[in-house]
Amino acid sequence: MSRPIRKTQAIAPFGPGAMVDFTGPASLIHAGLDAWPFDEANPEHREFRIDDEKRLARRLGVDFFVQPPDFRRPDRNGGQQRNLNLMLPFLRFPLWHVCPRCGRMHKGRYHDRDAPFCKGPISTGAEAGKMHPPRKTFQVRFVAACTKGHIQDFPWVEWVFEGKPGGWEPDGVERWLRMTSSGTASLAGVMVLAEERGESGRSSVVARRSLAGAFTTEADPAGGTGVSTALSQMGANCTGVNPVLAIGSELRPAPGNCGEPLFALLKSAANLYFPSVVSSIYIPDINDNSLPQDLLDLLDDRDIRNRLREGAMDSDNGLVSVRSVTNALAKYHPESTVQPAVLAEAANRHLLHGILLEDRKTRTFLDQRIKTAQDGQLPLGAVEAAVRSMNWSIDPALLLDALRAQLSGHGKNGAQESDDSMIEEASYRQQEYRVFSRDLQVGYPKTDLDIRGADLAQYDTLVRDAFSRIGLLHKLRETRAFEGFSRLYSTGLTRNEQRALFMEEQKNWLPAIVVRGEGIFLQFSETRLQKWVDLHGADLEGRLSLMRQNMDALAVRRHQEPRAISPRFVLLHTFAHLLINQLVQNCGYGSASLRERIYSAEGDSPMAGILIYTAAGDSEGTMGGLVRMGQQDRLEEVIRLAIDKARWCSTDPVCIESKGQGPDNCNLAACHTCALLPETSCEEQNRLLDRGVVVGTIDNPAMGFFADWS
Repeated sequence: MSRPIRKTQAIAPFGPGAMVDFTGPASLIHAGLDAWPFDEANPEHREFRIDDEKRLARRLGVDFFVQPPDFRRPDRNGGQQRNLNLMLPFLRFPLWHVCPRCGRMHKGRYHDRDAPFCKGPISTGAEAGKMHPPRKTFQVRFVAACTKGHIQDFPWVEWVFEGKPGGWEPDGVERWLRMTSSGTASLAGVMVLAEERGESGRSSVVARRSLAGAFTTEADPAGGTGVSTALSQMGANCTGVNPVLAIGSELRPAPGNCGEPLFALLKSAANLYFPSVVSSIYIPDINDNSLPQDLLDLLDDRDIRNRLREGAMDSDNGLVSVRSVTNALAKYHPESTVQPAVLAEAANRHLLHGILLEDRKTRTFLDQRIKTAQDGQLPLGAVEAAVRSMNWSIDPALLLDALRAQLSGHGKNGAQESDDSMIEEASYRQQEYRVFSRDLQVGYPKTDLDIRGADLAQYDTLVRDAFSRIGLLHKLRETRAFEGFSRLYSTGLTRNEQRALFMEEQKNWLPAIVVRGEGIFLQFSETRLQKWVDLHGADLEGRLSLMRQNMDALAVRRHQEPRAISPRFVLLHTFAHLLINQLVQNCGYGSASLRERIYSAEGDSPMAGILIYTAAGDSEGTMGGLVRMGQQDRLEEVIRLAIDKARWCSTDPVCIESKGQGPDNCNLAACHTCALLPETSCEEQNRLLDRGVVVGTIDNPAMGFFADWS
């Protein structure tokens, strides 16, 4: 079935496991990675691989990522093309369909390209018992899911017979189901009937039941922590059906070992699918002050790196040869003036350790040697053994520092990179924060990350007092990787449980997309922040207690762990929203095209920064307008206007005096008029916002961080 979907949508919101309503109409579910048109052994598919985001790959426990392939038709002019007609896999779901003429229900199959056709018989009216002209059926609106991520068709037979069908099964000839509607908006108006063909040829109703009460959920009557649903009360529990892997068909029956309560849902329900997408800003892994900039950029070029790595793996001694460098430059960068011998020497110093670590056996061996070492450092002897196993001629000492940096948990940027710390988002963002806090002008490639610090002395008092650094990201690259999904609740499944839902055979890759753009990084003054907290800490804690109560209640409803909410985070988050709203007006970007990235932490490694950025799927990124707004003659005006507009909302005093508003009442002084953004731009789904911590309140105007600036 051919249906269009954008590459970025294939990660979120329509990643594996998501149900998508296409024109037709047709409701399809995105199938698992086992059916994706990607073959690691096919050299033509290498163009879809993302090999250079090692930081994110280590965090998610994979070797690389794969971009959804774009659909390509054959060239009419006969030009050479590759990877033609590749399509992402989608399966038909739900399987039950209903006839718009007579209401009779028909069950399709996962791989059916078209919906079933119905001819009747008609059940009511003057034409009762007669067949009607063939009509195309459409899929029902109702499905059922469990907290383990399984999803299946609504158990129609069990529901009609109240859990006691007595062996009654629809065969489509002598027995069938029929759905009728009275036209009312309630579920009581939807009636499901079980019918049989009688001896006279006319149908007779065996059982009937409306859908009233099908969505009822109650606390566990046994007093446990679980719930009891209307379906589970009649014995209809989950059997492990998973259309994402085509489990639940005649060829692949459900295992029947899940046993979790089934929840009745509309197929368009917001809690039917929660994708887990992990975002990462690319940080170069090459740092060598002795190399010129053009050479550094070549080492970071994706095409050059891949060709040189392939040349090293195919060579007799495992080294990048001058010949392979010459061929790579001639194909991808014929304009380059870099000498092939110089690039070959640099590649052997900076790229070969990555080839070693791509081999799982070698990486496991090196990890074990680190654990057994007394000083916790990778010994030179282990590197020598690894080099011998690859039959390389390179001096192992040249790879020692790079391998230690990758395996000991300390990357080139000085940030912790151990597997344990990667689990925590704050620890992961520490790496980006430390890089953004300094210029990447000497010793780093600038192909995908170009940071230039602005001179704070050139800005006015407002900027100099509030911020300790302004970083202008002329180039940035973001990788958004799909990690898994859950249903009903956004949390509760482990990584292995999530991945078992969309890949039957464990793979060493995950889907991801790469976008490029630009941004402005604002680092708040730690001294100014601490002074603000010391002066107004009690007032801030009292005000934010209302927000914490609502967030804790939300966590309980969603089966999530409670989270700490600090005045620092609310300040950074709200200011980012105010700044984005003002940038939209000043530089002409659409509000949904700008995104925020919050860096907030207290303790020994404090963070207090925001990144406002825009990114697009184009290989060249964006046009530079956002960086221009961060320069000395523009940023002060943008910040001042954002603060001035935050002082008074058109819905005040209702907004500023609110005790809880917005999504789940998790905001204080923040509404659509003053501080909310499109949800795709906000990391917190428009929660944890309060203008009061930025500009103060009516009762306590001095409490705001920017209250002293006019």
